[in-house]
Amino acid sequence: MSLMMVQAVEEPRQKVRIAWLELSCLPCGEVAGYIEDGRLVRPVYPGGIRLERGRPRCGRCNALLFSGERGVATSRESIG
Repeated sequence: MSLMMVQAVEEPRQKVRIAWLELSCLPCGEVAGYIEDGRLVRPVYPGGIRLERGRPRCGRCNALLFSGERGVATSRESIG
C-alpha cells in the first residue's frame, strides 16, 4: 500500500453537523420552516415562509416568524 492510501484510510471522516433554528408563527402556531447553518432558510411546505423587507413572515397568516427550538443535526431528516 502506498503512503497516500494509508493516510486516507487512517483519517477519520468528519460527521456532517447542521446547526438549525426553528421559525414559528405566534398567531397561528405554525412551524413555518428552519434556518440551517445560519444562512439557508428552508420552509416546511412550499410558500411556508415569505420574506418581506428581509424579515421572515408566515406563509399562512403573514405574521412575523419568531425563533423556536434549536439544535444540531447530522442529516436534514433529523432536523426538528
